[in-house]
Amino acid sequence: MIRALIPLALIAALPAVAQEDTAPLRFDEERFRAVQGVFCEVPSEGELEAPGTVAGRIELFSVVPEFQWHTHVVPAVDGISFGIKTQAVRGLILDGVTITLTHPPFRESGATRQSYVTMIGGASESINAYTFDTEEERVTGTWTFTAEQNGDEIYSARFEVVPPAQAPEIAGACGSVPMS
Repeated sequence: MIRALIPLALIAALPAVAQEDTAPLRFDEERFRAVQGVFCEVPSEGELEAPGTVAGRIELFSVVPEFQWHTHVVPAVDGISFGIKTQAVRGLILDGVTITLTHPPFRESGATRQSYVTMIGGASESINAYTFDTEEERVTGTWTFTAEQNGDEIYSARFEVVPPAQAPEIAGACGSVPMS
């Protein structure tokens, strides 16, 4: 399920800095900082309707969780969360930002794209993340978060979701999981 920190979580809409297409994270580093990573699921503090998502809602964090692993490789196990933290360099705020998550087809629904509109930037750090909650969601392959406002890309982050045995140190840290 998609999760985000909405309060005080806002950013500036700017063109992405030109980087290699293979870079797992692209963003305008003169205007904001961004980092991607993985963490064990933390409790959410509420939710908002998000009709463009499979669950129809996004869950909200009261604080930005710490990344336990700074990587773009994610094992496909329940209780694993992954995403992007951003912070505006000058406290700029953007409203009406569309976060789009693309991924391989879900096992039952066939869904390949989810999106919602949010605010990012401001004086504090924000996060947009995904947590594996169901078997349908745990599909391996490339997952990409993109943040856009009015057609301008703010950031793009690519993750490689892999079988648990390909990232055992992460897969085993967030609960018991078979490594097959």
